[in-house]
Amino acid sequence: MMFTVKRSRNLLAIVWGIGFIPPFLILASRTYFGTYYGGKETEAWGWFTPNIVPTMGLILGTLASSAFGANDSDKPVSPVFLVVTLILSVIYLIIFNLIFFLEPLTDSAPLDVFRRSSLFLGILQGFVTITLGVFFFKSAKSG
Repeated sequence: MMFTVKRSRNLLAIVWGIGFIPPFLILASRTYFGTYYGGKETEAWGWFTPNIVPTMGLILGTLASSAFGANDSDKPVSPVFLVVTLILSVIYLIIFNLIFFLEPLTDSAPLDVFRRSSLFLGILQGFVTITLGVFFFKSAKSG
């Protein structure tokens, strides 16, 4: 099966959409009930937002612009590069989700877990952003 830029974007958008939903719902529900973060919900969202929202914004913005008249590309993409991008994305999203699912099992305060996880998330996020940028920014710009 040949993957085009359009098909690759759609696949990556689905992966990121699925990976975004659980931590978003967990954080939203913990915020709604208002007791989990001890009045520091703003700090929790302040950690969450830069770790996932820019990537989701890039993906959704590109999909929206191509849905309304932009010349969407049917150019084939390198299968190896797509697989690398998918693997990096899945690893990042699994780790991001695990932070929320495993945090209650730790003896640390939730915000401390978030701060410690930033030490390794930032590195991985850099690699993910570079590879996703090829599919969502570079190809949208040249299309």
